[in-house]
Amino acid sequence: MYSEIIKQIRKAKGFTQKEVYTGIVSKTFYSDFEAGKYSVEITKFEAFLTNLGITYEEFEYFKNQSQTNDAALSQNTIDQLYKNGKFEELYDLYEEYCRDSNKELRYLAIQAYLLVLITNTNFYKFSRAPFSEIVSELENAKMWTLKEIKLSKLVLLSLSEKERDKAAEIYKRIMQDLEKYADFNPKIYYEEIGDLHFNRVQSLLIINDIEAAKAVLTTYKEIVQASDDLHLLIQLKFIENLVQLYLAFPEYQPKMKALLAQLSETPTSETHFYTIIFQIHQEKAKSYYERYKI
Repeated sequence: MYSEIIKQIRKAKGFTQKEVYTGIVSKTFYSDFEAGKYSVEITKFEAFLTNLGITYEEFEYFKNQSQTNDAALSQNTIDQLYKNGKFEELYDLYEEYCRDSNKELRYLAIQAYLLVLITNTNFYKFSRAPFSEIVSELENAKMWTLKEIKLSKLVLLSLSEKERDKAAEIYKRIMQDLEKYADFNPKIYYEEIGDLHFNRVQSLLIINDIEAAKAVLTTYKEIVQASDDLHLLIQLKFIENLVQLYLAFPEYQPKMKALLAQLSETPTSETHFYTIIFQIHQEKAKSYYERYKI
């Protein structure tokens, strides 16, 4: 999708390929990039935009317009189905598009599958078999762009206690790849790294590694304070209470319910999303507390 949008913008502005790739990559590489065969690292992508004479924000506008007008499957479709708890429909989309020749649609399909995997697998059609294939595809990718990073964050939530080492490797790689965005686009960087830690804390809670979850939470707090982003502050408040749910369940179960009620009145909050997460963790937190309480 990114290469296709670059190609559309280049042609609309009347630029040759040479005018876009000169001083950045070779003619052959750029030709293959536009054909969708390769991704490029963020610094090279930023250089393409500079040669085209547009900002990243302008590129995002063109990309969103293209997705709205042309995509058979869109990010908005995935988001709305997930927020409304329509997991069977998400799984149907995965089955329909998981082998699509369009990489953008294929990645959206994988995202739909992973959202079902981490949230609701209790219907007759679901199979965990594709998960290993998805992880392998991500691990074999030579470079991760935002698409791979977003999928890998969902993979973190799907790994079992036996896969701790793999989870640690994926977490480390996401951190390294996100560093490229810190100067390029701080807004994207803070959103993505905030979500990473939000997912990482959850994945550690699921395998009952509470001490590690608390350590990641500390890092998460530092990131949020530096970003001064309302969305991340809401996430932080929620995840702090989620960790405490495991440590003091009788006290924090009503507090979590009160927080969800409060968030439902906040226009910038996606309360249904937090409700789903609370439901996933509630019984696990209760079991952990009853087993390890002093």
